[in-house]
Amino acid sequence: MKIAYRLSDILLAGLLALLSSHLLAGQGETPADNSLAGSPASPNIVVPALVNPVNPREFGAKCDGTTDDSAAFQAALNAGDVKVPAGTCVIDRTVKITASNRHLECSHGTTLKQTNPYALSMFEVVSTDGRTLTGDSVANCAFVGSNTLAPRFFVDDARHYNIPVETRDRVSRFILIGNTFTRFFGQAMFQTYGEVDGGSGDIIAYNRFESCGYYGAVFVAHRNGYIGHNVSIDCALGVENDNPKQLSGGNLIEYNQITAVHGYGAPDMGAAVLLTGGTAGGANYSTNMVRYNTVAGVGQKPSSLVATLPSIIWQKASGGAAQYVKNICVKGCKIIQ
Repeated sequence: MKIAYRLSDILLAGLLALLSSHLLAGQGETPADNSLAGSPASPNIVVPALVNPVNPREFGAKCDGTTDDSAAFQAALNAGDVKVPAGTCVIDRTVKITASNRHLECSHGTTLKQTNPYALSMFEVVSTDGRTLTGDSVANCAFVGSNTLAPRFFVDDARHYNIPVETRDRVSRFILIGNTFTRFFGQAMFQTYGEVDGGSGDIIAYNRFESCGYYGAVFVAHRNGYIGHNVSIDCALGVENDNPKQLSGGNLIEYNQITAVHGYGAPDMGAAVLLTGGTAGGANYSTNMVRYNTVAGVGQKPSSLVATLPSIIWQKASGGAAQYVKNICVKGCKIIQ
């Protein structure tokens, strides 16, 4: 399967997904409609411009599909912005970004591959010593893991953290745009995280997530972020804090298409796929907005005794539910509220 999509392809996919949503409604499918409780503005979404980018091959990367190029990518990102040439680059050790305004962008025909599912994250954007990082990005890359098409999930070993891109602690205004992700075991393919503060203002847009252990994209301890115009197949999408101390609020989730074919790997929530503005951890999600998304399909997991599992829009939250506006829930989808 060819998965090296360019941003133009993802833009087209997003537009087609939106058109499909309107067609479904026009054919008698009933959208889940709630009263408008606020109108946060969608952000201006652009691929960040590279500044004097370096080539990881200059630092020893082979990108031959076999050699572990992690050290070369680390050296390249330490040096500045990176433009990855065509080829299959293996990243089997975590590469860390610890500077602001650092950009990684792939050329057409580039695949970033992880062959060791126990190797934790591929790329980790992390603030150190209490600093705040801002303005980093990953764009137009195809990430490939080693999970199966009908994904599996393991909560009790390192595969739980098989996450291709992660931000940790005070990382703000990070942009993930025009990428594809497929077949990773971890709890997310992109996630933010902080014990209390996981940053603010991230933009996750025009990506494709497929065959997820659990989430495609998820905000944890993050505020005022944006998840929009993404396609998620057999993946959850949304917001999930671990406890009430972690920050949340002001996040906007819109125009995403979430579809179940097999279902994500995790047994959680009794769902094949899931959309939520926040439900876990007793957190207050009441200022998060979830609108104009389409959720559809049923799936079956090997771990489930149920013949089929629904796709779910999970609105219920004990600490304060997010706002849900004009989402479309069809073809096996149900709403928990």
